[in-house]
Amino acid sequence: MKAEGIIRKAIPEDKYSFIEMVLKFTCYNREHHRKECRYDDFIQVLDAIKSKAIKTFTNRDDDVLILIAELNSKPVGYALARIYREETTADNGTGRMGLFDELYVDETARGLKLGQQLTDSVMIWMKSKGILRVKLHAYAWNTAARKLYERNGFTVYASSFEKFI
Repeated sequence: MKAEGIIRKAIPEDKYSFIEMVLKFTCYNREHHRKECRYDDFIQVLDAIKSKAIKTFTNRDDDVLILIAELNSKPVGYALARIYREETTADNGTGRMGLFDELYVDETARGLKLGQQLTDSVMIWMKSKGILRVKLHAYAWNTAARKLYERNGFTVYASSFEKFI
């Protein structure tokens, strides 16, 4: 039997699945960071991220979108997008913009085009809101995400650097 993927807006019953996936996403990112990045209290980091996810899910308004990717009726991914007003001091553009804040697909569901479907759905939502510019961030080590975004017309506009001393 072929797996059936569905993308839909989050409903109240998705709260705990959403929080669980946010934490999995955080752990996935942490596993891929350099060992020097791992000097903090990760339990405290997870607690803070969990609190933020609860607040985001509970307090979302018309300018916040949470999408859930389901595979055979089970949540296996999500996308989080926001509309915000860029500060007037931003030298790379101001006004209302979109932020494609997070995209996660569980490793059990990768390769099934759910990331592309989530991306498509976010872009449709942004267009429906009159957004002309969408920003996102991807770690340099995450080549799969970077390829997805580049295939969808995103281009690099900034680079971040760090040094451990």
